[in-house]
Amino acid sequence: MTLERDINCLKEVPLFRTLPASRLKLLALMGERRHFPAGTLISEEGQRPQEVYCILQGEIEISHPLASGEAHSFRLATGSLLGDVPLLSNEPTVGRITAKTDVSMLRLPRELFFELLDGVPEFAVALSRDLATRLYRLAGAVLRGEKTQ
Repeated sequence: MTLERDINCLKEVPLFRTLPASRLKLLALMGERRHFPAGTLISEEGQRPQEVYCILQGEIEISHPLASGEAHSFRLATGSLLGDVPLLSNEPTVGRITAKTDVSMLRLPRELFFELLDGVPEFAVALSRDLATRLYRLAGAVLRGEKTQ
């Protein structure tokens, strides 16, 4: 994929829409495009991420097995971030991460992610809004007794 296509793809991700063109170019150049075929294990539960992934296309599932043999799970799709919460909280991942469909993601190394947070106010605000939205949805689902899938 060309640099211009990568930049255009990033523009479609809500979190990156407010970034200046120079920062989008930096992301496209410094980020690493990764592809995971459907069914691929991306990360085991309990690992400490050293990067953040932006899902450019496809769907992943985060699951946690229960003692009963069942599993709780939820899915993230195109435009979602993966790994930002454990990286920011310095905690391990809470579930096993697998590709539910063929997935294309952009891997942002830890240093680049924190450079964006420190140096680009628009990114820090957009990430804060994204995290707040996810927390609000999760709290609402828990209070209503809904599954978070």
